Amino acid sequence: MMVKGSMFRAAGLTVVMAIALSGVMAGSAYAAYDDMDAVSLSKKLVGHDFTAGEQTIAKGFDASGLNYYVYKMLDYKMPRALNDQYNMNKPLIKSLSSVIEGDVLFFGKGNTPSSSGIYIGNGKMVMASKSKDEVVTYSTSTFSNEFIGARRILTANDQLRTKLVLEAQKYLGTPYVFGAKYGQTETFDCSSFMKWIFSQYEISLPRVSRDQALEGKFVSKSNLDTGDLVFFTTKDSKGKIGHVGMYIGDGMMVHTYGEGGVKYSTIDSGWWKEHYVTARRVID
Repeated sequence: MMVKGSMFRAAGLTVVMAIALSGVMAGSAYAAYDDMDAVSLSKKLVGHDFTAGEQTIAKGFDASGLNYYVYKMLDYKMPRALNDQYNMNKPLIKSLSSVIEGDVLFFGKGNTPSSSGIYIGNGKMVMASKSKDEVVTYSTSTFSNEFIGARRILTANDQLRTKLVLEAQKYLGTPYVFGAKYGQTETFDCSSFMKWIFSQYEISLPRVSRDQALEGKFVSKSNLDTGDLVFFTTKDSKGKIGHVGMYIGDGMMVHTYGEGGVKYSTIDSGWWKEHYVTARRVID
């Protein structure tokens, strides 16, 4: 079943989202940033140098340079100057309590911004801090008295994909039990986990992975976006689909199977690469 209401396109984004993959990918791996979301990318830049007038991995970032870099990597057009970013033709969010993940927050006086950050959820933002001389994570409450507004850059689809990954993240480590009863969250099997996560955002999926593989529309492995369902055979499925996970970008999925329960796994190497079957897009 396709998503109800107004949903979104991720401009090539596939969310490695808020999954606490700590550290920064180096070298050519940065070329894969179009497979990520703004929250994940922002978090990966924490620790990089603050450098006035710069917007690159090699030289560092200033406040507007960080915004410019993140959204440029995600194929969003954004002006370079802080004041121009604040005046972009994007929805203006006037209350700090109303911001959502991916919003660019501006701080200053009146209509003149002096600094900014990218909201990553849970009352936190990533910003290039001159005083700290690096990209850091701050509580938004630190600057609440200076908040002058936020611009919502991400589309509705970007926001939904982000929320799905954040929802799945809540259950990391939840035990795997084959045939787990749907509707409770003490245990999951692969398809009950997917059905539960998507149901939190009014996306209805069948209970069994083989039936879930008939939902939405086919998407090739080379064109996966965050939120796409990815399907595999297992040692017990006799060559048929027997497992499902949710793609989260950067060649990774979140799923549950065997020891460790809900976890992140790569689909680009090892067992899951060898047993990959297909993918379906139910967000459109």
